[in-house]
Amino acid sequence: MRWLLVPLAIAGCAKAGKENSIIGGLTDAGSPSDGNDFPEPDASPIDAPPQQITLTQTTSNAISRNHSFACIVPNSGGVGYQNSYYRVFAPADHGITSTLHISEVTFAIESASAGVGTTQPAQVNLGTYAATPTGLTLDLARSLTIASANIRIPDGEGTTMTVPIKADLEPTTNLIVELSLPDGLVDGNSFFIGTNGQGERRPGYTRAVDCQLSSPTTMQSIAALIPTGETDILLTVTGTM
Repeated sequence: MRWLLVPLAIAGCAKAGKENSIIGGLTDAGSPSDGNDFPEPDASPIDAPPQQITLTQTTSNAISRNHSFACIVPNSGGVGYQNSYYRVFAPADHGITSTLHISEVTFAIESASAGVGTTQPAQVNLGTYAATPTGLTLDLARSLTIASANIRIPDGEGTTMTVPIKADLEPTTNLIVELSLPDGLVDGNSFFIGTNGQGERRPGYTRAVDCQLSSPTTMQSIAALIPTGETDILLTVTGTM
């Protein structure tokens, strides 16, 4: 079996390890804005609750076209193996000083295409992370799940999806968020998470065992091998204090 991490637009080739071919890249992916983004989602409603807070680690919500990558089946047109995407939020980074009552997670979709019907399954998981992330990988043995939501992602391009999910987070505890896509081989599902290259405050991570990524690994370290330029996962958490 060959293992592939493939962006939507193929423009180059690089090898990374024995029998591990990482294909693709965009020559201008790291530019702040090149006119190749989907229209940016509308801002939050102005009548949002005064104590509502959204945790975000990216400087822009714009979804770039042909910028994301995933672990996919060779020569399948984008059918995905199991892929997970993560962010770890430190409450202190966002001025949180009391219990955060989480209400929803929002993630961006560059492209989603179900092989059967018009939706595909996924799961959003919230957990505590008993460490300060350092290095290129996360240690999932340090995480403890506190809430999960099974979802159906609709087909589309350049969209966002908001998932209602409830959990309480103490201000001294790091939050780990996972978007998990199951193996899409049987139904022929394809999914590329929404990303851009416009900057992030902390790294996002991806995990794909079939592409030899047994631990969540920074998107940037993988993007440097493909290369696609900076690749920032667009995923946020909203709650109230």
